[in-house]
Amino acid sequence: MTYDWIPEAGDGPAPIDAVTFTRLTYGVSSVPDTAWWSAMIELDQTSIAEFQQAVAQDFPQDLLVPAAYDANDRAARPERQFVAIFARRALVDILNRHGNGYGVVNVHLGLVTPADWLNVDAEPQIVPVAEVAVDTVVTGMIDDGLGIAHELFRKGNGSTRVDYCAILPTPPDLRDVHTSQGRAWNARQIDSLLQALTWSGFLDEEQFYTETGQIDLGAGKFSPLSLQRSHGTHVMGLSTGYAPVADVTTRPIICAVLPPRVVEDTSGISLLPSLCLALQMLSKRASRFQSGGRPVPFVLNFSYGNFSGPHDGTDEVSRLFEQFLAADPAQKRWMTLPAGNGNLARSHGVIAFAETDRSEIELSLRVLPDDMTASHVEFWMPYSKAKTPRDFVSITVTPPFGPESATVDAKKGQKQTLRDRKGQVVATLLYTYEPAPTARGVITLAIEPTASLSGDRALAPSGRWKITAKQRELSPDQKIEVWIRRDQTLPGYRPGGRQSYFDNGDYQRFGPFGRPLPVDPPDDICPVRRSGTLSGFADGSSPMVVAAYTEQSRQLSDYSAAGPLTETPMSPTPFREGPDAAAKADQSVVTWGVLSAGSRCGSYVRLNGTSVAAPRVARLASEHIGNCEHSAREWLAHAVQEAPFELADKPAHTRMGQGGISIPVEWTVGPKQD
Repeated sequence: MTYDWIPEAGDGPAPIDAVTFTRLTYGVSSVPDTAWWSAMIELDQTSIAEFQQAVAQDFPQDLLVPAAYDANDRAARPERQFVAIFARRALVDILNRHGNGYGVVNVHLGLVTPADWLNVDAEPQIVPVAEVAVDTVVTGMIDDGLGIAHELFRKGNGSTRVDYCAILPTPPDLRDVHTSQGRAWNARQIDSLLQALTWSGFLDEEQFYTETGQIDLGAGKFSPLSLQRSHGTHVMGLSTGYAPVADVTTRPIICAVLPPRVVEDTSGISLLPSLCLALQMLSKRASRFQSGGRPVPFVLNFSYGNFSGPHDGTDEVSRLFEQFLAADPAQKRWMTLPAGNGNLARSHGVIAFAETDRSEIELSLRVLPDDMTASHVEFWMPYSKAKTPRDFVSITVTPPFGPESATVDAKKGQKQTLRDRKGQVVATLLYTYEPAPTARGVITLAIEPTASLSGDRALAPSGRWKITAKQRELSPDQKIEVWIRRDQTLPGYRPGGRQSYFDNGDYQRFGPFGRPLPVDPPDDICPVRRSGTLSGFADGSSPMVVAAYTEQSRQLSDYSAAGPLTETPMSPTPFREGPDAAAKADQSVVTWGVLSAGSRCGSYVRLNGTSVAAPRVARLASEHIGNCEHSAREWLAHAVQEAPFELADKPAHTRMGQGGISIPVEWTVGPKQD
């Protein structure tokens, strides 16, 4: 196969988000222009109503703002706000341009959404207030495959504790006139379905999840709940399942189910549009629980992570979480997040010319065969307050069996495309600028899949891609942070994505006894680093971020990611250097994972990772949030001192935070009620 790099002019407004640009331009040729896309936009000093009115003049049939945003939401005009929308391709392409004229300063592209999966006639709902006991705490969950019928999420009399569940990956029930995407189930509807489908004390769970829209075997759609274990059910069991220390009648659950597609394909499809919509829907429901005229406390767990992003606390995910936590000033809201599992993934690189005394640094990118999802590498420039940032570095790329690209500098309009002999684009190298508060440029290498079941799909070559960074105007104290987006299909999903990774020869993977090294060797000059691998979702100042430890060995789990973050003048305070604490995620190096709910009643399975450490902290937080006057992170620091789990070694603060915390989770059946 012959490949050629083609320079392309950067005329016209520059794209805002490189992944959105490459997906719309090169990766979706089979998607009709009339198709609906989910997207998350960021509005700058523009209300939703003003945005709608401006768009209606040019694209009257191309925008849908979900009914989850009521009249007050649409009229509000904060300095910045994130909004989930559905739009057609032509509109998204315009919104993803600097100076688009609609007040949009950021765009993240999600799924192609069938028109019959949207209820365009849905109207906002006034959520009724629910008076509850003084000591009530609302617990929340956003995940995929939530088995809401599991016995752990019921009261002693068999009725559900799930007060509200938004199921996004399903066609709408048109009788629900308040939900634009998916279906929303309340406790009364769930209880009615539980009673109707229970015979001789046994629930027909297959039919239950078919009725709720989470399983549709006839349509050939994959559902995690069709498997023995699902990530969401397991995590929700840990965070809010039955426990002897809790009066579960005062722990109502609200939750949202994300589309499996955004979990299955993590390369270019952003889950941010679905996450933004889920947060908006849960925010409204959380505020309805009131005691004495004031909303009761709310604890939310979100056990997802990502490798990429600026990692400085200014990214869209961190600011989206801050927007959610501050949405109701009268309600105390805490949130738990995992530190991430990318410590050994070889997904992070640092280009620091001063450390090597060289003017060129090479990264070897290993792109695997049979990878059905795109791969993306991001080169984040240093922060710059200048209107036109310096040309910090230049990048060239040499693919397997192909020529070296021309130089792409850190300057507006720089773009190269790699094309095969048919003229199809198989890779793109381009520069974009992330506006304030990030205020950093980024060069993105986007590589198309190396395998496809479609015969006409452009395929990139697998093998070793050589990336060369050359010194331009980078100061000795400045660095270029390099990230590979997470691209691995998660366990349980159909095979698709295979994670690309850096494969430099001077990277020391193992220690003297053959064990993987969990930390970088002293004085290591290899550009591939374990430090700084904290999840790109866990960089904000408010959420509690939890690392993972292994109980029997009393060590941090090797995969548990570490800080520090990249500190810039725009990083929020208090600045985060790493996780806040570490909780149990593995029983031993042989018996990995921890027990929690399986997909069906009466079943218990094991999963590991920082995803199962975070909900343990959420469980403990729900016991103390009502009486705590401190912030969430301050409370967790005190909780570590009260119930410490002494680790065998003393990892750096950037790996374990304040230390290990012991949080037992004992399974019992709720008390029987007369």
